[in-house]
Amino acid sequence: MYKVCLTNDDGPRSDGLLRLAEKLSKEVELFVVVPDGQRSASGKALTLTKPIRITEQHQKYGYSFITHDGFPADSVVLGESFHEGIDLFISGPNTGANVGYQSMLTSGTVGAAFEAAMRGIPAIAVSRQATPEEWFDSTGATNDCEKICEVIKDLAMKVLNRGMPEKIDILNLNFPANICETTKIVVTKPSKVRMHNEVERRIDPNGRPYYWYLGIEKEPAVGTDGYEVFVNNNISISPVILDWIKDADIIRMEDFMKK
Repeated sequence: MYKVCLTNDDGPRSDGLLRLAEKLSKEVELFVVVPDGQRSASGKALTLTKPIRITEQHQKYGYSFITHDGFPADSVVLGESFHEGIDLFISGPNTGANVGYQSMLTSGTVGAAFEAAMRGIPAIAVSRQATPEEWFDSTGATNDCEKICEVIKDLAMKVLNRGMPEKIDILNLNFPANICETTKIVVTKPSKVRMHNEVERRIDPNGRPYYWYLGIEKEPAVGTDGYEVFVNNNISISPVILDWIKDADIIRMEDFMKK
């Protein structure tokens, strides 16, 4: 039986995580290893300056379930330490889309997938566009949760049975806020920038200044993940390749250094 490790950056009480785990556990030998709370925007951070502590460990849902006080990428290292021969890591489903390189390189959800891929294990990162009311909700509860979990399970089984597409390390899967009859899965390339961040200076009640990031969304380019999710209300799946430097790039750099 295939071995799959499931993690996220929203913590162990995510409805999306638990419902996906229930569905996957009927198909594979499942291990859940997650941070014990919200770890959004932690990227591929690892806990290097303090010990990692296990805060919950049981099998009461019929599969191994572990929480810890580290980051999402730590879940990958811990998962491999506790369970041998993992065939696939799935990170998510995350509340809030992770479209474009800007979000992907910041996201704890995608960061865990990067950590798995760097360790030679296929990985799928899964996120869903959040409405403004959901921006600070880590439960992942949604009317579309059953459909989302079914799509993730089908993709996971395709990867397990057929392997990842050649030379592709990560699949970045993003769902729109609401799935309808016309919603389809579209293969896309990641956009470069999703948001323009500005800094607003404010004053606290004690008269001291503090600063707040204001994320201003940019219009996504046609054919990108953001365009399909935000404009066309489709499900986007983008291939991610770790070895993106080609021989031609090295030659151009060598020519640059000679002049």
